[in-house]
Amino acid sequence: MVLQMNNKITIIANGKMNNADFYQEYVKDSDIIICADGGANNAYKMNIIPDYIIGDLDSIDESIEAYFKKNHKTKIINDQNQEKTDLELAISLAESEKPDEIFIFGAIGDRIDHTLANILNLIKINTEINVQIIDEKNILQLVDKSTLIKGSKDDIISIIPLTKIEGLSFEGMKWPVSNKNTKFGWFGLSNRFTKQKAKITFSKGKLLIIKVRE
Repeated sequence: MVLQMNNKITIIANGKMNNADFYQEYVKDSDIIICADGGANNAYKMNIIPDYIIGDLDSIDESIEAYFKKNHKTKIINDQNQEKTDLELAISLAESEKPDEIFIFGAIGDRIDHTLANILNLIKINTEINVQIIDEKNILQLVDKSTLIKGSKDDIISIIPLTKIEGLSFEGMKWPVSNKNTKFGWFGLSNRFTKQKAKITFSKGKLLIIKVRE
């Protein structure tokens, strides 16, 4: 028996998603698409058919839920676990498929509490998976080891420690850092690429990296 490889999974949450063309370009080669409850409303507006909708189903529009029930492709999972957010449930489902990549859309919105909780979910995900939270303006990812980040000259990049960090150094950025020990509360905000790649090295800790599109 040959196991199906699900290398790329897209999760759609219930935050802001405005540019349909932008998201459809990312979604088109996804192996699995998962909506976190009201994320199905976003998927519907973007003409995206998800493979799964999961959550307590208190945010999805009733007519949209009925629409996806009829298509015979979307599996709707009613999970009433109130110990986890809808996005956490979607992430758990995605991780069970053993993907190489998870792209999360609609995780940034008007509710700062929801947005912050969504971002901090990155800490809980298996770090062997390349996970990115993406909107039209930002790309966020969490790393726990030295990494090479691709960009363009003068692109903005911010590096925010989420834990104690040891031996932090930047290369390929306008304002370099060399062998810095720091902790949560220090912010490396609004640095800029000087080349098409920036190298971030450190020996211990977890960093939130944010690339900003101008």
